[in-house]
Amino acid sequence: MSMATIVSAVISSLAPSVFDHNSLQEPGAHVSAVEYHYGMEIDVKRVLQRTDTSDKTGVVPVTVVYEDSKGEIHKIRFLEWGGSPAAPTGMA
Repeated sequence: MSMATIVSAVISSLAPSVFDHNSLQEPGAHVSAVEYHYGMEIDVKRVLQRTDTSDKTGVVPVTVVYEDSKGEIHKIRFLEWGGSPAAPTGMA
């Protein structure tokens, strides 16, 4: 058996894991979002993804995907003021 045949076999056996479609999804794509409410206890070890509100004005929805101390992935949704210095529509 030639070296090229062996290398080809190894690459072919690894290809399914490299091209796993689940790994191409956004973090938390498989998790439903929970609406945050005041006083809700959340265990955040690491934030994986957060909605960028830097160019938004007024109150905007935000989704945060995070990993807890047990390694489980969660997604919460809440409202916050956008980070843009421009005045929201209808305000001077």
